Amino acid sequence: MLNRLKLVLSVRHPNSIYLYSVLVGVICGVASMLFSFIMNLLESFFLSMHMQDPAKNENLIQKIQFATQHTSTSLIILLLPAVGGLFAGLIIHYFCKDASGTGTDEMIHAFHFKEGKINTTTPFYKGIATFFTVPTGGSGGKEGPISLIGAGIGVWFAGLVKGGARARRTLLLAGTAAGLGSVFRSPLGGALTAAEMVYKKDIESDALIPCFISSVTAYLVYISYAGAESPFHIMQSQAFHAQEIPFYLLLGALCFLFGFLFIKGFNNTRTFFAKLKFLPPWLKPAVGGLLTGCVALLFFEVTGMGNDFLEFVISGHYPDYFVSQGAISVALTFLAIAFLKIVTTTLTIGSGGSAGIFGPSLFIGAMLGAATGIFTQIVFPNQNVSIASFMVIGMGAFYAGVAHAPIAGIVMIIEMSGNYTLLPPLIIVSIFTFLLSRRISFYKNQVDNRFKSPAHSYNMRTDVLENSLLKEAFPEFRNIAVINQNWSYNEVISYATVTHASDFVVIDDEWNYMGMLSLRLITTKREERDLPIKKYVEKIPSIDSTQNLSAALNVILEHDIDKVAILENGKVAGYIRYRDIFEAYNSSMKQL
Repeated sequence: MLNRLKLVLSVRHPNSIYLYSVLVGVICGVASMLFSFIMNLLESFFLSMHMQDPAKNENLIQKIQFATQHTSTSLIILLLPAVGGLFAGLIIHYFCKDASGTGTDEMIHAFHFKEGKINTTTPFYKGIATFFTVPTGGSGGKEGPISLIGAGIGVWFAGLVKGGARARRTLLLAGTAAGLGSVFRSPLGGALTAAEMVYKKDIESDALIPCFISSVTAYLVYISYAGAESPFHIMQSQAFHAQEIPFYLLLGALCFLFGFLFIKGFNNTRTFFAKLKFLPPWLKPAVGGLLTGCVALLFFEVTGMGNDFLEFVISGHYPDYFVSQGAISVALTFLAIAFLKIVTTTLTIGSGGSAGIFGPSLFIGAMLGAATGIFTQIVFPNQNVSIASFMVIGMGAFYAGVAHAPIAGIVMIIEMSGNYTLLPPLIIVSIFTFLLSRRISFYKNQVDNRFKSPAHSYNMRTDVLENSLLKEAFPEFRNIAVINQNWSYNEVISYATVTHASDFVVIDDEWNYMGMLSLRLITTKREERDLPIKKYVEKIPSIDSTQNLSAALNVILEHDIDKVAILENGKVAGYIRYRDIFEAYNSSMKQL
């Protein structure tokens, strides 16, 4: 029965991908329903343990008094993120190391450099790790995990229908779009986000229609469970006043500044925890959770996803609550909350926890928008300035800056807020922030455009590849990832942590080529890890330095490796990577 189903669904025509996008959307819609249900259930359960509510959070002095007078509640707030981080760390370390981090960057890397291949168990463990990280008080969002879950479903379905690399990449993005479009009730924004986030300055147009189809399908499935109401609905729309433009630009500058701090802080935190060799990897997310709990004792608003607090502020209650302290104090409080949200998010994810950054980006941008809106009210007291409108604009602008996705950020925020009157200022601020942030990006695996992505090798001009000889294109070859066949598996693993390589060129003592070793494709028994790695070496063809780029690229694509060995006079001279070929190709194209 299963074989017959595979035969019926097998790729027979390019238009088949549209049918597959519908089916992927249905599956992802159901998966999003289940994911959201569990997340909401766990969040409500853990929230009830300390009975915190945005309305109960007063000023700093009152929070300290509350923490000292309610010891049991304070201990829960302090320790719960650490407990969640501990369980998440154990799951990640012992079951799936790829489940740590945001999930989105892993999806982007798979699209560009792994032919869309994702371990189909990774999304499962990613979801479980997130269930322990975010509802317990870790700061993060659910878009990273749900995008990876959707991507995993798309890749699994591509394997079911025996699709090639191109179909697999398309369904990977279609699954990502379905997850985002359904969970955030933004079918158009989800599709554009999936197609835009893989590049810094481009969009994956080949996958755009499948992304639309899968995203809309998943959205229709999801709203049958969750309803179609916008997550952040603004009841009263405010007119766009031209004199507010300087303050919108101020908001854009704040989004850039805090976005820079966010990316810099995250990278430094991840490096710091990576260097803590005395801590076992599974314990590091618990340490990050404990530090997050320390911040939560004073500002509980900066934990979890923060959606309830955002809705509370957008409704207009929070500024009124602080009216006795003065508008400036309220604005500074929102700026402090935005900064501390950066701190808790970097601690949660940078320490090895599992969560996304879209949710925190919305939160941070909203707080910056609220602070700017209050300042605008001070300058124009009779203008009836809408703080909620500034918050919504801040959401889109901040994400546009840190993710290099201005179009997707604009459309998604408009759909999520249900307010199209905010489109002009949202475009202005998002594009302004994007231009300021062109040198920074949260997703390190993004490439500039389609021409620099290995995913589009089929678009390369074959004449350029065939006319470019290796010895002319490369004055010297890399040899860092060259190892001896007598090394043990444990020695290779230790060396891999230094070189950050997974595929190695294997030689003998005379530098004769023996084959390739891929750590991604082998498993060893514990008692065999001190033995030589000879038996794991795979006989993959090498390339002579007198051959061309096309020959080297064909070996890499055919054998699913990221580098190929280069020989000179029968001996290994080094290797070239997938990326090296594309850089040489781009250099040749510039000379035409």
